[in-house]
Amino acid sequence: MNRFFSRHYLQRSATGLAIWGLGWCVLLLLDQHFDLANLSLVLVLTSAIAALWLPLSLTLVVSIIALMAFNWSFVPPRGTFAIDLYQHAFLLLALLVVNAIVAGLMVSLREQTRRAKAHADAADALRRWGERLRDAQAPVELVGELQQLLTQLNGAPVFIALDNTGDTVPLTNGATQLTKEQCDALHYCRDNNQAIGPGTGRYQELANIYLPLRGRNQAGGAAMLAASLIEQPEHFAQAQALCDQMGAALERQYMLQREQRARDQVQAQNLRTTFLAAISHDYRTPLATIMGAASSLLEQDERLHQEQRRQLTQCILNEADRLRRQTSNMLQLARLDGIKAVGAAINADWQSAEEIIGSVLQRVPADYHARIETRIQPDMPLIWGDALLLAQLLENLIDNAFKYGPERGAIKLIARADQQTLVLVVEDQGLGIVQNDFEQLLENFQRGDHRQSGAGIGLALCQAIARAHGGEFIHASAVQSSRFECRLPLHTQPAISGEPR
Repeated sequence: MNRFFSRHYLQRSATGLAIWGLGWCVLLLLDQHFDLANLSLVLVLTSAIAALWLPLSLTLVVSIIALMAFNWSFVPPRGTFAIDLYQHAFLLLALLVVNAIVAGLMVSLREQTRRAKAHADAADALRRWGERLRDAQAPVELVGELQQLLTQLNGAPVFIALDNTGDTVPLTNGATQLTKEQCDALHYCRDNNQAIGPGTGRYQELANIYLPLRGRNQAGGAAMLAASLIEQPEHFAQAQALCDQMGAALERQYMLQREQRARDQVQAQNLRTTFLAAISHDYRTPLATIMGAASSLLEQDERLHQEQRRQLTQCILNEADRLRRQTSNMLQLARLDGIKAVGAAINADWQSAEEIIGSVLQRVPADYHARIETRIQPDMPLIWGDALLLAQLLENLIDNAFKYGPERGAIKLIARADQQTLVLVVEDQGLGIVQNDFEQLLENFQRGDHRQSGAGIGLALCQAIARAHGGEFIHASAVQSSRFECRLPLHTQPAISGEPR
């Protein structure tokens, strides 16, 4: 609709005319009490106040009409447009000039106020948009909001093309409506990081304006807007500022992703290097022992006594079992890392803590049985978990106790439960571990005593197993002992069988 018939224009015009009507009533009331000079001041005041609402053209027209009515009603001789004295003519002329100046100043002030408010609104919109981009985990998800903001400024649909490594431009908001020329223009604007189209000084013959989503070094995309936007410089600048904020956010996300990929690559390379070093170091000794014992059996079998052959065979079995444990630990840790990465669940079922502890004790060498003191609380509740993983946790802790504890020191294996938690404890009489050292030991391929063999993943695997069951793995070391606890949550016990509720 034409602006002269818009609701806003009519409301402001009605207010201005109402002020003129009120001012005219005041003139009629003061006619018998004030002279012509004072009445003229009321006319000027009314014109100044009405100019706050009326546009300049209407203000001048109403002022001229009011001046003619003032001449008719108040300037002698009244009831005519004739003027008796030159001072009256000068007064009317001065009133006309003053009204025009005041009206012009008021309109200028109103326009400045409008622009100041528009600038404040634009700055506030940019601030809010910047906060949205700052808080967003993925700025690309806010492209729809950027389209809405640009559409409000543009008054027409907006199309946005984001950066892409391929030849195609991923478009939004009705991409199928674009022509090849428009797609090529979006490509050019994005690749050259320059605005093109009418009013930009580049490719002025285009039917639309294309704004880049500018970053510090490159554009993260481009936006196509209607050419009419160039007729409103403030809106044009606002649109480019919104696009620049999105471009900066996209570039920042891209740089963060590159940095994260680089860190991941370095970490993966370091992990591979550490893994290979651990494998080569810790597998070399048992493999050399196995090869030596096997070659002795093969080459010197006839010269060996029965006891010597038995010792060599037992040595092969012991070293092979050590390799089995190390390999099993590595595979389980890799499996748990994979489960964590994809958000999968472990192979859980209702398990008996007594049976798990019994299976672990059966695999302990007979020579060590006398050193293990077992304390199991009567009537232990069932655990919802993976029996193989929990057994491996206890086996690793017991193996560490044999390695790092005193040669003949006692090892306590404790199982207890309260209403919410089941606790598995392994405690030895070795030297305690400082908290900082314990946290370091929870990292892969870390050993507390480098003189001992092992890939250094035992405690890291214990922590991974505990977390996979929703529990926690902690230590409470004293001066003359090391105590490791695996705390597992208890679920509502099943009546017969089933999953936890």
